[in-house]
Amino acid sequence: MLRISKLTDYGSVLLTYMARHPDRTFSAASLAQAVYLPPTTVSKLLKILNKNGLVHSVRGKYGGYQLARPAHEITLTQILTALEGPIALTECSVKKDLCRIEGHCDIRDQWQSINRVVINSLAHITLEELLPHGASAQPIPFTG
Repeated sequence: MLRISKLTDYGSVLLTYMARHPDRTFSAASLAQAVYLPPTTVSKLLKILNKNGLVHSVRGKYGGYQLARPAHEITLTQILTALEGPIALTECSVKKDLCRIEGHCDIRDQWQSINRVVINSLAHITLEELLPHGASAQPIPFTG
């Protein structure tokens, strides 16, 4: 089964909450309270998201965190890569020499092609499209 980690799920919850309030600056504590997550988890996620350019920190008395750019410019590929690392359906989709049968594998090229399709599909879904209905979001169309 393909699935994202709980931390990535929580990260997407944080980002969508922030996207619903694009003009606000959030402290880690206020975000934790708003999305019902432990403050330590939120702080860890914010550090990762900041390091990967999805949020930025604002210093000062009214400091905190904001989205680094508008929600329609942040893709699901960027979110998943920031929180999970490179998107790979199989190990050999991203790196060479991880599998002992790689030199004799007849389907490696096909898996790499499938991996590219998945990445490209996710790149067409934006954070804005993840917003709950009624928060300026539309259902995500299937483009497969």
